[in-house]
Amino acid sequence: MGLYGKKYKLNDLTVRAFLALTAAGLWGEGRTCAGLGVKESCQNGIDWKEVDWDAVMQLAREQALVGILASAFDAGEGGSVAPGLGFELQEVLSREQRKAFAKKVYSLEQHNQKQGEFIGRLAQWLETNGISPVLLKGQGVAKSYRIPWRRTPGDIDLLFQSAEYEKAKQLLSPKAVKVMQEGKYEKQLQMFFGKAIVELHGTMRVSLSKKIDAYLDSEMERMFTSGDFMHLSCICSEKTSGQEVQNQQIQVRIPPVQLHAVYVFLHILEHLFHSGIGLRQVCDLARLLHVHRDEIDGEKLLSDIDSLGVMDEWNAFSALMFNYLGMRIEDIPLKESADLGPKSRWSQKAGKLLAFILSTGNMGKNRDLSYRRKSPYLVKKAKTLWFIAGNAIRLGAIFPKNAALISVKGLGEGMKDLAEGK
Repeated sequence: MGLYGKKYKLNDLTVRAFLALTAAGLWGEGRTCAGLGVKESCQNGIDWKEVDWDAVMQLAREQALVGILASAFDAGEGGSVAPGLGFELQEVLSREQRKAFAKKVYSLEQHNQKQGEFIGRLAQWLETNGISPVLLKGQGVAKSYRIPWRRTPGDIDLLFQSAEYEKAKQLLSPKAVKVMQEGKYEKQLQMFFGKAIVELHGTMRVSLSKKIDAYLDSEMERMFTSGDFMHLSCICSEKTSGQEVQNQQIQVRIPPVQLHAVYVFLHILEHLFHSGIGLRQVCDLARLLHVHRDEIDGEKLLSDIDSLGVMDEWNAFSALMFNYLGMRIEDIPLKESADLGPKSRWSQKAGKLLAFILSTGNMGKNRDLSYRRKSPYLVKKAKTLWFIAGNAIRLGAIFPKNAALISVKGLGEGMKDLAEGK
């Protein structure tokens, strides 16, 4: 594992098996994955008995998709493997492997349950203190999955209006085990509460461009002014004095789906250009678009994406979801001129994009960034500048315009910090 992650080939059996299982887990059936060069479905041509299952599971862990693979393994009738995969689990996994995998999945489901309860109780406590949070991404997107508790959870992102953001900081900081340095421009503060990581947000900014941040500022203000929210139900269990368990349902606000879909996409780009993303985030977008396809105004979404200067990125990610994750073309808002076929320009970009995502791992998991805490100051700064330049070259082959603009911005900020001794 180096500064730029691992190397994976898309035609490798491990990668093809992993993508086939991811698609089946997402949709509950075998789906066409034209980008893998198989005419009928991405499962065809795979000899499942020849698959290195330990390598597939490793790839699933790197991409935070263990739960999605589990959803492929029990998506069929009576809890069997998803239709179209062409194997039974006991034929390809030993009893020990099945037990170890089941243990991981159980742990993931328990973690999701506890995090859901934590979100509900935290939101309720904030409400009693006169603060109304909005849950971004994460568990708010998980509700769009076939089996929500199989999505690997991450940080808990809570959005507040400006004044309430300041109040939330004051209330929560003394209760946190650890509080990180605040991002002043983004108004973002990360806190640790045991195993739960909470990020407070006073804006929805993603620091890609001033135009994008201005758009998000405007949409955020419109959302709070109109009160146009969706809601997530969090189930919290409590024991009564008689030791009986009672369930309490707490409603937590989440953004309207039109804004949420655009924001999830822009958040993907934020991490893509700055450190790296995983397929989990792409799966989030795919499920969100699929479940809410009748509620999303596709023309407005495309108009917004186009005006923000990220239409190339939208087309490439759309081609990735279509060609490699088995998403139906009718679920994706697209301009009539956008061709996502396996030999199209966007499909070629999608292949490069997927290779980049697999190499970097979820949120840059596969990248060795230990130099940031181990190296002397000047060495650390030099490696950071080298990292930004390398990122620009790799992503420049896919998105030349924005990779250059964002990298120049990052290099400029790095040089400024260096001059100021930060």
